[in-house]
Amino acid sequence: MKTLPLLRTLSHATLLSTVIVTAHANTLSDIQQRGDLNCGVYPDDPGRSALDSEGKWQGFYVEFCRGVAAAVLNNPDYVNYVEVGPKSRFTSLVDKSTDVVMYSSTWTLGRENTYQVSFPALYLFDGQGFVVRRSSNIHTINDLNDKTVCVTGNTTTQQNLEEFIATQGFNTKVVYANGDQFFRGSVCDAYSADRMNLATNLANRVDNRSDYVVLPDTLSREPIGPTVRNDDAQWQKIVRSVVHATILAEEKGITQANIDQVKQSSLNIETLNLLGVNGDIGQQLGLDPDWAYRTIKAVGNYAEIYNRHFGPDTPIGQERGLNALWRDGGVLFAPPFK
Repeated sequence: MKTLPLLRTLSHATLLSTVIVTAHANTLSDIQQRGDLNCGVYPDDPGRSALDSEGKWQGFYVEFCRGVAAAVLNNPDYVNYVEVGPKSRFTSLVDKSTDVVMYSSTWTLGRENTYQVSFPALYLFDGQGFVVRRSSNIHTINDLNDKTVCVTGNTTTQQNLEEFIATQGFNTKVVYANGDQFFRGSVCDAYSADRMNLATNLANRVDNRSDYVVLPDTLSREPIGPTVRNDDAQWQKIVRSVVHATILAEEKGITQANIDQVKQSSLNIETLNLLGVNGDIGQQLGLDPDWAYRTIKAVGNYAEIYNRHFGPDTPIGQERGLNALWRDGGVLFAPPFK
């Protein structure tokens, strides 16, 4: 009872901040007590996120689930993969059936506000494109006037397409259908999706890739990243730092194969901070000093992850493009680890 006079002297802002702090979740503690990471993934084609012949999840997005688990649980295999879709990818965070979702989700301010989620980092820079049958006589985006375009509903792709049609005054019919339906011979003249999505579809869903053409036009910018709830700043920083650790590792020439040698011999301060030899980044995140070392040892640097699933030597066959490091003509970089 003696505390009541003290409480009455506090400002409204102070009281509010106290309530918010005490109400914040502690996702890291929950995960460590549970012993596994609930990572949302979409059952997709090989390359992005799919079960292999042995029933194991594989793909670009899956690698980041494993990277986070390595950082916070000391083992990349301590992941409980939760299947999500276009709608449940965000609601699964709200109802706490997932701790993080690794999906081809475009970061928009509207999504952050509507679903109360956060995009702590970006791991793929993409853009919306179109695929058509080579026999269609469609060569550019302007040829889609008076045509029918398939697009997956409840996506930014749908919104971008409908806004473009309205702005151009096109008489284009939009049909809500996915790539499967288009490639099975639907009535649509074209299918619109992120360009990496189109490449993945062509690698996995058609008998003869040369029967199709991806138009040269890019309709939008699509910054893609993992999503988490917005009620835990520490967890946001951890997920962000795992993504950035893989990017910085590429910049510093650190790979799965040479990481032990680099850790022992490097004189570069930022490299030593990353690998926990110097500094207190791990402590700042609430983790031990070797968190990033374990992540890179488990999944490699960004280039290794990208090339393993999307690169020129894979069926998807995509060059890095915007996803190259800043020094190599792309836009990919991590903040200084200092």
